[in-house]
Amino acid sequence: MNIPELHLPTEDPDFIKNPYPTFREYREKTPIFWDEVNNLLFITRYKDVRHIQTSKSFGTTHSHIDNFESEVQSSNVPLTYVGYKRSEKYESYDYFWKSEQFSLLNLEGELHKELRGLVAKAFLPRSVQKLIPFMQKKSQELLNEKSSTEFDVLKDYAQPYSISIIGELLGVPDEDHAKFLDWSHKIVKMYDFKISNENAEDAEDAAKEFFDYAQDLLDKRRNDPKDDMITRLSQVTENDIGLTDHQIICTIILLLNAGHEATVNTIGNGLNGLLLNNKTSSEVFEEASNMTDVVEELIRWDSPLQFFQRYVLQDTEIENYNIQKGTKVAILLGSANRDPEVFEEPEKLNFNRSYKDHSSWGGGIHFCIGAHLARLELEVSFEHLLKKDLVLNMEPERTGAFGIRGYKNLLVKSR
Repeated sequence: MNIPELHLPTEDPDFIKNPYPTFREYREKTPIFWDEVNNLLFITRYKDVRHIQTSKSFGTTHSHIDNFESEVQSSNVPLTYVGYKRSEKYESYDYFWKSEQFSLLNLEGELHKELRGLVAKAFLPRSVQKLIPFMQKKSQELLNEKSSTEFDVLKDYAQPYSISIIGELLGVPDEDHAKFLDWSHKIVKMYDFKISNENAEDAEDAAKEFFDYAQDLLDKRRNDPKDDMITRLSQVTENDIGLTDHQIICTIILLLNAGHEATVNTIGNGLNGLLLNNKTSSEVFEEASNMTDVVEELIRWDSPLQFFQRYVLQDTEIENYNIQKGTKVAILLGSANRDPEVFEEPEKLNFNRSYKDHSSWGGGIHFCIGAHLARLELEVSFEHLLKKDLVLNMEPERTGAFGIRGYKNLLVKSR
């Protein structure tokens, strides 16, 4: 059965502004299509996206299947010390590759299991719960500063709010938060389909600065432990095996880039969604049984991450279409989250849905390890934002990126 050919116009401003009509059209036509321009197989429907997220037939890399065991045997070092093979995308960018080499998003097999288990021991829910008073205080302070004026929800609130929480968790001094923000903005541009040479060079420079900074901070924590996650990452062990410096640094970079960017864009996308749908605070609080339902529905409705790539680890089928081992596929999270086969009237915001299991947290062994932190951050944030009774001052402009979906700014004021 031949796979249909379609093109996802990921550089078209109109598509970036609102990809959902195109998703609906393609999803109704086919569960899978080949895009010659983007050189990818795209998966459109919820059940297939969730299957790929949870099945052992798909992974973030396939090099470990044929090359991993021989690489470990030839290196004569413990499994912990071997990362995944460098892809062509990182060939010219040594520090960007170093910052990604032990990212949990990029690992499979025993190495992923071992590393995730150690990181999870240092990232326990009780350590996150301790941050709630800090979240409440920081959110309120930032909003109080802008209570009577026009302000940019992203620049003036979401970015400093999110970066301060990640900084507090990790143990990063307040005066260095601006560096974190700059590095994050530059590095995440490497994750979209098309990357300019200028953006790639900026990402490489940012990765080097971030890597060196994290190494210095880690050295300080080894000599002078604190009650923070960097200290816990440096001390955690399982069967007398701990994390290497390189693995800790990659984890720090992942927590910042994935956690910060997703939180900021969820706040921007979500608040804009509330305002566009004329959802007043009283309506939201009346409809939702708790703030968790509000957060989950806003993420479903306009996901901050629109696609994720996976490799086929063994010959398989997707709805009678044969997919060969080694093939790269892209799962369309935004399309899956609006699949009417799963979500009734998916174009509408409904905070009282009986089924809430959207695809944006991932699934299986790659379920977002920081979901418990992100949920709490967002619950506190939307609880405070809703009480401000905000209105848009002007229509916001998208950043232009397809994969990481967000706005350049979101200008609002109180009624």
